[in-house]
Amino acid sequence: MISNKITKNQTFTLMTFSKKDVIRAGEALNNDQLLDNAQLLEKTMNVLTYWRDSHVIPLNMAENLLNKFIYRIDKKAFIAKRLKRFESIKRKLKRFDGMQLKNMQDIGGIRVVVENLKHVNAIFKVLANEHCFYNDGKFIKMDNYILNPKNDGYRCLHIVGKFNNKLNEERKIEFQIRTKLQHSWATTLEIVDIFTGQDLKSNDGLYDYKKFFKDVSDQFQIIENLKGFVENDKGQLTKEYLTKVIQSQHLINQCIDIKNFMVRTVGGITIENHLKTYCVTLNDLNTVLTAKNNKDGFILIRLNVQTRKIEHEFFINSEQTLASQRYSQYEQLLSKDEKWIVALLSTNAIGGLKEAYPNYFADSEIFLSYIGLIKIAAVLGSAPKNSKVAS
Repeated sequence: MISNKITKNQTFTLMTFSKKDVIRAGEALNNDQLLDNAQLLEKTMNVLTYWRDSHVIPLNMAENLLNKFIYRIDKKAFIAKRLKRFESIKRKLKRFDGMQLKNMQDIGGIRVVVENLKHVNAIFKVLANEHCFYNDGKFIKMDNYILNPKNDGYRCLHIVGKFNNKLNEERKIEFQIRTKLQHSWATTLEIVDIFTGQDLKSNDGLYDYKKFFKDVSDQFQIIENLKGFVENDKGQLTKEYLTKVIQSQHLINQCIDIKNFMVRTVGGITIENHLKTYCVTLNDLNTVLTAKNNKDGFILIRLNVQTRKIEHEFFINSEQTLASQRYSQYEQLLSKDEKWIVALLSTNAIGGLKEAYPNYFADSEIFLSYIGLIKIAAVLGSAPKNSKVAS
């Protein structure tokens, strides 16, 4: 049996590479035979390590830009940074014809999660006045998936900015701005991907799961536009939502489908209880990590989705390059073992690891609480036509 451990002395010197090297590495990542060629895989991972590491300082600059104003808009906002994972990069290269690693604009990503849509719009308005988001007077890239959601139901506002690293090389950083409710949807989808081996995030998975998440997204969009949601008045929200749903047979049917999906059993356990189990497992990781008070640095996570065993390694900020190297080493070592998820996470986001990386740590309280409201609507919608929403 091959060990999945890498010892402390297994490091390599971080090299620099040319743009052509980065292009060739992207072509190799798009090659289905890469994992069978150990020499090519090692060379490709060396280039990928360099390329991702060159985005760290621009990523920090993007965070500094947000920190100048964001908490005046939403005191409870939180920010999370990440470098794109090996598997995510491979999938994106395959998904888009002509995509090159050199031109990928979300190797470094920064996520902003706020209370409501009003805050999303306020943050975007400030960022839209910054020159770093423009080339020749036009946005480098801006996608408003809130006004125009993706086919799978994904809702978020994306905007790309440019920042220089220590060698004065320009790197693109993608900002993702979303509400807590939108975030709980994306979080839950990622949790399901991790534990079921699907790729719903890339719109590739079982039809019933895809329909479920699309239906939930539609219902969440209705919910967060209601006055009771904006004013955080649960009583008013419940009355407004139920009144709106029972006026539309289409919305009633969506709610019924959502309710029926959650009570479906897999291996004798409902999907809702499976989801709760997944989240408990990931929360156990958060408990372990926060107990160590590692508040400023990087955590390298290795999660076995079959045994739910979690391994982790902490690096202080000055060990950034070592963390990047170890990240790539584990990705290379475990590249053929689909049981393992590898991720390198920054720990210095406001609110700590649990809030910064809920796709790995969060429980599903927000998501399931609103699913509960949808289930009430399903029951009410199934009742005789003369039933009314309680005043």
